Amino acid sequence: MRIAFFSWESLHSIPVGGCAVHVTELAAALQRKGHDVHVFTRMGSGQSPYQCLDGVHYHRCGFDLNPNFVVEVQNMCRSFISHLWQTENYIGPFDVVHGHDWLTAKAVAWAKDGRGRRAVFTLHSTEFGRCGNSHWEGRSAEIRHHEWEGASRADRVIAVSNALRQEVMNIYHIPDWKIRTVYNGVSVHRFNGWVTPSAVKGRYGIGPMDPTFLYVGRMAYQKGADLLIEAVPSALNMHRGAKFVFVGDGDMRMGLENRCRQLGISHAVRFLGYASDNDVRDLYRACDAVCIPSRNEPFGIVVLEGWSAGKPVVATCIGGPREIVWHNVTGLQVYPAPESLAWGMRTIMGNFEHARWMGRNGRWAAESAFSWDSVADHVLNTYHDLGI
Repeated sequence: MRIAFFSWESLHSIPVGGCAVHVTELAAALQRKGHDVHVFTRMGSGQSPYQCLDGVHYHRCGFDLNPNFVVEVQNMCRSFISHLWQTENYIGPFDVVHGHDWLTAKAVAWAKDGRGRRAVFTLHSTEFGRCGNSHWEGRSAEIRHHEWEGASRADRVIAVSNALRQEVMNIYHIPDWKIRTVYNGVSVHRFNGWVTPSAVKGRYGIGPMDPTFLYVGRMAYQKGADLLIEAVPSALNMHRGAKFVFVGDGDMRMGLENRCRQLGISHAVRFLGYASDNDVRDLYRACDAVCIPSRNEPFGIVVLEGWSAGKPVVATCIGGPREIVWHNVTGLQVYPAPESLAWGMRTIMGNFEHARWMGRNGRWAAESAFSWDSVADHVLNTYHDLGI
């Protein structure tokens, strides 16, 4: 089968978030199953227009930038389609085009209009969720229109959790026969190997015996980092040496740092901003638990990454985590409220042996149920629904 992916990001072009991992790993898994996979994506600084990596063909497409981001995204989609047609003219038609998130919706529609290609559209989140479960006007309304167009025009839609599937059906009136749930995956082998936790903690001024909780994600209202900050004083009441490490950046970071000073907890909190993949993996392996305090969480790939490192999670019972976290077995489900998050962290510190047991169970779950080869099988079933 010849498959074309459209994606704003990938690990081999310009990585931004979890979609980059999803596109790259899924493309490689489909290639391992014998399919011819081409990824049409943006071009990073100093990158070549074409490269074959892990057997996957990466077409890095240049386009005109624009101060209006929505217009710029449309320019990107035009470039994707131009490169798609050029590639087809050389190697033959694609059996399916598969767009990822609203940024590729126009490319999906134009591929159908231009040459009648069968199309699949994956939503990794919605604009409603990214805006903190709100419908904003202006550019946000434009983005919602792109999401609607991608989901409406595609032959099949994939959502990364049942909760997101229902959200898409409710907001965009997509019929249930048209939309499937396919969970994200994780490459657990990336988290193999041992670190000396005290050495990793020491890089950030954390004592070797200090209980350490890790947050990885954008500093955005949707992700609930502010809720976790508000939970810190209660957790410190149980263990004064506890530390809370925040990896990621965003509009809320400065306000969160100010809030820490107001609460008198700056000594216990570390804001690292962007960190390299190696540093993040070391932190996963050195911490005691991973916190996911989201108000809206389409899937929660951080859950899988924490499990892959053998760590329990403290996750809000929202969206994907509600479906995949087995309470008190692979982690703790809490409410998106500071007092509930604090309870979860105190529970971890109250019985570290049980916490380690939950982490081992999480590693088993990640290995057995969330491999990328398994995800690829589910995606192929969606393609087969189209008679491919």
